[in-house]
Amino acid sequence: MNKNILIVLGGGFLMAVLVALIVSSSLKKEPVMNDNTIQILVATKKMETGYTLKKGDLKWQTWPESNLFEGLIQRTESQTPEAALKGRLRRVIHQGEPMLQSSLLSKTQGNIVASSLKAGYRAVAINVSAASMVGGFINPGDFVDIILTHKIRLVGDDQVNVQDTIQKYATETILENVKILAIDQRATMDDKDSAKVGRTVTIEVNVLGAETLSLVSQMGDLSLSLRGVGDEERVTDDPSYRASTDVKVSEILQEIVKRSQTGGGKPKEIRIYSEDGIESIQIKK
Repeated sequence: MNKNILIVLGGGFLMAVLVALIVSSSLKKEPVMNDNTIQILVATKKMETGYTLKKGDLKWQTWPESNLFEGLIQRTESQTPEAALKGRLRRVIHQGEPMLQSSLLSKTQGNIVASSLKAGYRAVAINVSAASMVGGFINPGDFVDIILTHKIRLVGDDQVNVQDTIQKYATETILENVKILAIDQRATMDDKDSAKVGRTVTIEVNVLGAETLSLVSQMGDLSLSLRGVGDEERVTDDPSYRASTDVKVSEILQEIVKRSQTGGGKPKEIRIYSEDGIESIQIKK
Protein backbone atom coordinates (compact mmCIF):
# COMPACT_ATOMS: atom_id res chain seq x y z
CA MET A 1 0.00 0.00 0.00
CA ASN A 2 1.16 3.51 -0.82
CA LYS A 3 3.00 5.14 2.10
CA ASN A 4 1.08 8.43 1.65
CA ILE A 5 -2.25 6.60 1.95
CA LEU A 6 -1.11 4.97 5.20
CA ILE A 7 -0.11 8.36 6.60
CA VAL A 8 -3.54 9.85 5.68
CA LEU A 9 -5.43 6.92 7.23
CA GLY A 10 -3.32 7.05 10.36
CA GLY A 11 -3.84 10.78 10.70
CA GLY A 12 -7.61 10.38 10.26
CA PHE A 13 -7.74 7.72 12.94
CA LEU A 14 -5.82 9.90 15.39
CA MET A 15 -8.14 12.83 14.69
CA ALA A 16 -11.21 10.65 15.34
CA VAL A 17 -9.76 9.46 18.67
CA LEU A 18 -8.94 13.05 19.65
CA VAL A 19 -12.48 14.27 18.85
CA ALA A 20 -13.99 11.39 20.87
CA LEU A 21 -11.83 12.25 23.87
CA ILE A 22 -12.80 15.92 23.67
CA VAL A 23 -16.53 15.11 23.48
CA SER A 24 -16.29 12.61 26.34
CA SER A 25 -14.44 15.11 28.48
CA SER A 26 -16.96 17.87 27.82
CA LEU A 27 -19.89 15.60 28.76
CA LYS A 28 -18.33 14.89 32.15
CA LYS A 29 -17.80 18.52 32.97
CA GLU A 30 -20.19 20.34 35.30
CA PRO A 31 -22.47 23.04 33.85
CA VAL A 32 -20.59 26.09 32.64
CA MET A 33 -20.88 29.04 34.99
CA ASN A 34 -20.65 32.70 34.09
CA ASP A 35 -21.40 36.01 35.76
CA ASN A 36 -25.11 35.78 34.86
CA THR A 37 -25.85 32.25 36.06
CA ILE A 38 -25.91 30.31 39.32
CA GLN A 39 -26.35 26.65 40.23
CA ILE A 40 -29.51 25.53 41.98
CA LEU A 41 -30.74 22.20 43.30
CA VAL A 42 -33.32 20.33 41.17
CA ALA A 43 -34.97 16.90 41.25
CA THR A 44 -33.68 14.17 38.94
CA LYS A 45 -36.99 12.26 39.01
CA LYS A 46 -40.58 12.40 40.23
CA MET A 47 -40.91 11.69 43.97
CA GLU A 48 -44.05 11.15 46.04
CA THR A 49 -45.17 12.72 49.32
CA GLY A 50 -43.29 11.22 52.28
CA TYR A 51 -40.35 10.03 50.18
CA THR A 52 -36.96 10.20 51.92
CA LEU A 53 -34.29 11.80 49.75
CA LYS A 54 -31.41 9.54 48.68
CA LYS A 55 -28.18 9.93 46.74
CA GLY A 56 -28.91 10.55 43.07
CA ASP A 57 -32.35 12.09 43.65
CA LEU A 58 -31.01 15.66 43.29
CA LYS A 59 -28.50 17.45 41.09
CA TRP A 60 -27.05 20.91 40.47
CA GLN A 61 -28.35 22.76 37.43
CA THR A 62 -27.35 26.05 35.84
CA TRP A 63 -30.00 28.72 36.41
CA PRO A 64 -30.25 32.32 35.14
CA GLU A 65 -29.53 34.71 37.98
CA SER A 66 -32.28 36.98 36.67
CA ASN A 67 -34.83 34.22 37.42
CA LEU A 68 -33.75 33.75 41.02
CA PHE A 69 -36.62 33.66 43.52
CA GLU A 70 -36.86 33.23 47.26
CA GLY A 71 -36.39 29.70 48.53
CA LEU A 72 -34.13 28.32 45.80
CA ILE A 73 -31.21 26.33 47.14
CA GLN A 74 -27.96 27.67 45.64
CA ARG A 75 -24.69 25.82 45.50
CA THR A 76 -21.85 27.00 47.72
CA GLU A 77 -18.33 26.10 46.58
CA SER A 78 -18.04 22.32 45.94
CA GLN A 79 -21.14 21.36 47.94
CA THR A 80 -22.76 18.06 46.91
CA PRO A 81 -26.53 17.76 46.30
CA GLU A 82 -26.85 15.29 49.20
CA ALA A 83 -25.22 17.74 51.59
CA ALA A 84 -27.42 20.62 50.46
CA LEU A 85 -30.78 19.01 51.26
CA LYS A 86 -31.79 16.03 53.41
CA GLY A 87 -35.10 14.79 54.72
CA ARG A 88 -38.57 13.63 53.72
CA LEU A 89 -40.85 15.29 51.19
CA ARG A 90 -44.07 16.97 52.28
CA ARG A 91 -45.51 17.01 48.74
CA VAL A 92 -45.08 15.49 45.28
CA ILE A 93 -41.93 16.68 43.46
CA HIS A 94 -41.64 16.42 39.67
CA GLN A 95 -38.53 15.74 37.60
CA GLY A 96 -36.53 18.91 36.96
CA GLU A 97 -38.42 20.90 39.60
CA PRO A 98 -36.28 23.33 41.65
CA MET A 99 -36.01 22.19 45.25
CA LEU A 100 -36.97 24.37 48.20
CA GLN A 101 -36.34 23.88 51.89
CA SER A 102 -40.11 24.17 52.35
CA SER A 103 -40.51 21.03 50.21
CA LEU A 104 -39.44 18.95 53.22
CA LEU A 105 -41.11 18.04 56.47
CA SER A 106 -39.62 19.97 59.35
CA LYS A 107 -38.79 16.72 61.15
CA THR A 108 -37.97 13.26 59.84
CA GLN A 109 -40.77 11.71 61.86
CA GLY A 110 -43.25 14.53 61.26
CA ASN A 111 -46.94 14.02 60.54
CA ILE A 112 -47.09 13.72 56.75
CA VAL A 113 -50.84 14.28 56.56
CA ALA A 114 -50.82 17.39 58.76
CA SER A 115 -47.81 18.80 56.95
CA SER A 116 -49.35 18.29 53.51
CA LEU A 117 -52.67 20.05 54.24
CA LYS A 118 -53.35 23.27 52.38
CA ALA A 119 -53.97 26.36 54.47
CA GLY A 120 -57.53 26.44 55.82
CA TYR A 121 -58.19 22.78 55.02
CA ARG A 122 -58.91 19.82 57.26
CA ALA A 123 -58.25 16.09 57.14
CA VAL A 124 -61.39 14.00 57.62
CA ALA A 125 -61.60 10.19 57.64
CA ILE A 126 -64.51 8.09 56.37
CA ASN A 127 -65.10 4.34 56.47
CA VAL A 128 -64.90 2.54 53.13
CA SER A 129 -65.06 -0.93 51.59
CA ALA A 130 -63.75 -2.53 48.40
CA ALA A 131 -66.93 -1.59 46.56
CA SER A 132 -67.01 2.00 47.80
CA MET A 133 -63.34 2.72 46.95
CA VAL A 134 -63.26 1.50 43.33
CA GLY A 135 -61.98 -1.95 44.19
CA GLY A 136 -58.85 -0.59 45.86
CA PHE A 137 -57.54 1.34 42.85
CA ILE A 138 -57.64 4.64 44.74
CA ASN A 139 -54.30 5.79 46.15
CA PRO A 140 -53.01 8.71 48.22
CA GLY A 141 -52.74 11.74 45.96
CA ASP A 142 -55.73 10.80 43.78
CA PHE A 143 -58.80 13.02 43.47
CA VAL A 144 -62.33 11.72 43.92
CA ASP A 145 -65.99 12.69 44.13
CA ILE A 146 -67.97 11.57 47.17
CA ILE A 147 -71.43 10.10 46.57
CA LEU A 148 -74.14 9.66 49.20
CA THR A 149 -76.85 6.99 48.85
CA HIS A 150 -79.62 7.22 51.42
CA LYS A 151 -83.28 6.49 52.20
CA ILE A 152 -85.84 9.27 52.05
CA ARG A 153 -88.63 9.16 54.61
CA LEU A 154 -91.90 10.46 53.21
CA VAL A 155 -95.08 10.84 55.24
CA GLY A 156 -98.59 12.10 54.59
CA ASP A 157 -99.16 14.25 51.52
CA ASP A 158 -95.43 14.21 50.70
CA GLN A 159 -95.80 10.66 49.41
CA VAL A 160 -98.37 11.81 46.85
CA ASN A 161 -96.75 15.13 45.98
CA VAL A 162 -93.36 13.65 45.03
CA GLN A 163 -94.36 10.16 43.90
CA ASP A 164 -93.27 10.93 40.33
CA THR A 165 -89.79 11.91 41.60
CA ILE A 166 -88.90 9.57 44.43
CA GLN A 167 -90.35 6.66 46.34
CA LYS A 168 -87.67 5.76 48.86
CA TYR A 169 -84.02 5.96 47.69
CA ALA A 170 -81.79 8.78 46.42
CA THR A 171 -78.15 9.13 45.37
CA GLU A 172 -76.32 12.43 45.01
CA THR A 173 -72.79 13.79 44.65
CA ILE A 174 -72.07 15.84 47.76
CA LEU A 175 -68.38 16.73 47.29
CA GLU A 176 -66.31 16.98 44.12
CA ASN A 177 -62.62 16.84 43.28
CA VAL A 178 -61.35 16.24 46.82
CA LYS A 179 -57.85 14.91 47.46
CA ILE A 180 -57.09 11.56 49.08
CA LEU A 181 -54.46 12.17 51.77
CA ALA A 182 -54.13 8.65 53.15
CA ILE A 183 -55.61 5.17 53.09
CA ASP A 184 -55.56 3.59 56.53
CA GLN A 185 -52.08 4.62 57.80
CA ARG A 186 -50.56 4.80 54.31
CA ALA A 187 -49.96 8.36 53.09
CA THR A 188 -47.81 7.46 50.07
CA MET A 189 -48.34 5.40 46.93
CA ASP A 190 -45.69 2.70 47.22
CA ASP A 191 -46.90 0.42 44.45
CA LYS A 192 -48.74 1.91 41.50
CA ASP A 193 -49.54 -1.49 39.98
CA SER A 194 -51.15 -2.99 43.06
CA ALA A 195 -54.76 -2.48 44.15
CA LYS A 196 -55.02 -2.18 47.92
CA VAL A 197 -58.32 -2.08 49.76
CA GLY A 198 -58.41 0.00 52.92
CA ARG A 199 -60.94 0.40 55.69
CA THR A 200 -60.49 4.14 56.22
CA VAL A 201 -59.81 6.92 53.74
CA THR A 202 -58.57 10.35 54.87
CA ILE A 203 -59.71 13.22 52.67
CA GLU A 204 -58.66 16.88 52.39
CA VAL A 205 -61.64 19.24 52.63
CA ASN A 206 -62.42 22.78 53.76
CA VAL A 207 -64.36 23.47 56.96
CA LEU A 208 -67.76 23.24 55.26
CA GLY A 209 -66.71 19.99 53.60
CA ALA A 210 -65.68 18.57 56.97
CA GLU A 211 -69.09 19.39 58.42
CA THR A 212 -70.83 17.91 55.39
CA LEU A 213 -68.90 14.65 55.66
CA SER A 214 -69.63 14.39 59.36
CA LEU A 215 -73.36 14.73 58.68
CA VAL A 216 -73.77 12.54 55.61
CA SER A 217 -71.79 9.70 57.18
CA GLN A 218 -74.79 9.34 59.52
CA MET A 219 -77.39 9.61 56.74
CA GLY A 220 -76.44 6.69 54.51
CA ASP A 221 -73.70 4.95 52.55
CA LEU A 222 -70.74 6.85 51.06
CA SER A 223 -68.94 5.85 47.86
CA LEU A 224 -65.86 7.27 46.14
CA SER A 225 -65.80 8.01 42.43
CA LEU A 226 -62.24 8.21 41.04
CA ARG A 227 -61.55 11.20 38.78
CA GLY A 228 -59.21 11.17 35.79
CA VAL A 229 -55.82 12.84 36.05
CA GLY A 230 -56.22 16.59 35.51
CA ASP A 231 -60.04 16.45 35.45
CA GLU A 232 -61.27 19.39 37.55
CA GLU A 233 -64.74 19.87 36.02
CA ARG A 234 -67.51 20.40 38.60
CA VAL A 235 -70.66 18.59 37.53
CA THR A 236 -72.80 19.93 40.38
CA ASP A 237 -72.26 23.48 39.13
CA ASP A 238 -74.11 22.57 35.93
CA PRO A 239 -77.76 23.80 36.11
CA SER A 240 -78.87 20.61 34.35
CA TYR A 241 -77.42 18.40 37.11
CA ARG A 242 -80.01 16.40 39.03
CA ALA A 243 -79.48 13.85 41.76
CA SER A 244 -80.52 10.29 40.93
CA THR A 245 -83.58 8.73 42.58
CA ASP A 246 -85.26 5.33 42.47
CA VAL A 247 -88.09 6.62 40.25
CA LYS A 248 -85.68 8.28 37.79
CA VAL A 249 -83.64 5.11 37.24
CA SER A 250 -86.42 2.49 37.42
CA GLU A 251 -88.82 2.08 34.50
CA ILE A 252 -91.02 -0.13 36.67
CA LEU A 253 -91.52 2.61 39.26
CA GLN A 254 -92.17 5.12 36.50
CA GLU A 255 -94.90 2.88 35.09
CA ILE A 256 -96.47 2.42 38.53
CA VAL A 257 -96.55 6.19 39.06
CA LYS A 258 -98.00 6.73 35.58
CA ARG A 259 -100.82 4.26 36.15
CA SER A 260 -101.56 5.72 39.56
CA GLN A 261 -101.84 9.23 38.15
CA THR A 262 -104.07 8.15 35.22
CA GLY A 263 -106.45 6.08 37.33
CA GLY A 264 -104.95 2.73 36.44
CA GLY A 265 -104.34 1.88 40.06
CA LYS A 266 -106.70 1.13 42.92
CA PRO A 267 -109.38 3.84 43.35
CA LYS A 268 -108.87 6.08 46.30
CA GLU A 269 -111.49 6.23 48.99
CA ILE A 270 -112.50 8.41 51.90
CA ARG A 271 -113.81 6.92 55.13
CA ILE A 272 -116.40 8.88 57.08
CA TYR A 273 -116.81 7.98 60.72
CA SER A 274 -120.13 8.75 62.43
CA GLU A 275 -122.48 7.44 65.13
CA ASP A 276 -124.14 5.24 62.52
CA GLY A 277 -120.89 3.56 61.55
CA ILE A 278 -118.20 3.90 58.88
CA GLU A 279 -119.04 4.92 55.34
CA SER A 280 -116.50 4.50 52.50
CA ILE A 281 -116.72 6.80 49.48
CA GLN A 282 -114.60 6.04 46.40
CA ILE A 283 -113.02 8.98 44.58
CA LYS A 284 -112.87 8.77 40.80
CA LYS A 285 -110.14 10.60 38.90
